Amino acid sequence: MFLLRAALKKHMKPNRNPRYLIKQWPLLGRSRGFTLVVTFSRDVYVHNFFAAFNRLRIPLSECHLLVIDNTDIAPLCEHLKEKLRAYVGAFKSVRLYKTFRKVGGDVITAGDTGYHNSKLPMIYSMHKDMLKLINTDKFVLMEDDTLVPPNAVVKLLQTLERYPNCGIATAIETGRSDIPWQPTRLGVHYVEREGNRMLARFSPSPHLRGIHSVDCCGWYCCASYKSVWALGLQGMDAYVSKIPRFALDGFHTHNIKLAGWDILADFSLWCAHMQVSQGSFIFWGKKQAVPQLDVWMPRFRDYAQGVLLVKPWHKKMLRNMTRQRDRSWRRSVTSSR
Repeated sequence: MFLLRAALKKHMKPNRNPRYLIKQWPLLGRSRGFTLVVTFSRDVYVHNFFAAFNRLRIPLSECHLLVIDNTDIAPLCEHLKEKLRAYVGAFKSVRLYKTFRKVGGDVITAGDTGYHNSKLPMIYSMHKDMLKLINTDKFVLMEDDTLVPPNAVVKLLQTLERYPNCGIATAIETGRSDIPWQPTRLGVHYVEREGNRMLARFSPSPHLRGIHSVDCCGWYCCASYKSVWALGLQGMDAYVSKIPRFALDGFHTHNIKLAGWDILADFSLWCAHMQVSQGSFIFWGKKQAVPQLDVWMPRFRDYAQGVLLVKPWHKKMLRNMTRQRDRSWRRSVTSSR
């Protein structure tokens, strides 16, 4: 009787192992075309995200759609399954993968402490998983809280193809703040780094135009190669717990820059960054963007974050940084031709 009860209990226990919940997957051609990866961790963004997603111009016959639900939240996967069923047969393939990771918390501190109490471990693990799920050489990555312009996928892929040394092509997104409509930094940066310590992180002016070379970027809307993305993760296990919570994606993408690849930011592609505050959606965009600095303070072993760069000599410094990166990048483009 005891064995019977144990067997029934095991049988009735929900399967929490990572697995595909939708898998419309061709027998041939899995490595052809490109993969469009969408990462989800919040149910509240599903409706708005897919409203923008339906306006995207995507070469469907070349696109494998991969949605990753990186949570143990049951309603989220049900809503995603409902949305994705409409795309089965339209894309080259459609997959929904659920990791069943326990949703992480967040911490106020931005220094060396708080890593294990934050969302960073589950996000970092998901990006390592993501490489195992992508079969194509090229991919486009989007996050659930990002509303992407209709031409973003096509333009980012074109940038990858146009510039041979481009490792990441990224759109532009403004960060968020706990205070509604409080202006904040862009999701692309120039950085000063010493070993595994980020000493300073500068966000440029939102009024730049065209394509510019940057030192690192966020994971919100970008295109890259699977092999290049993997380069950024090499060796990170040894120091990832020491990365401040605002800079996990910055460290990863800056590693790619240090490996000799260009990170190109297209300032014609502006995304909207969503946040739910007091029961309503708030969107951060170009109007809420200002140049800012995050700087390490050794004496306090913490970061000063969000230092406004608004004085004339600040602006001159940022202009010089932009020109220096662009000169180096354009020189390499010319020599490669």
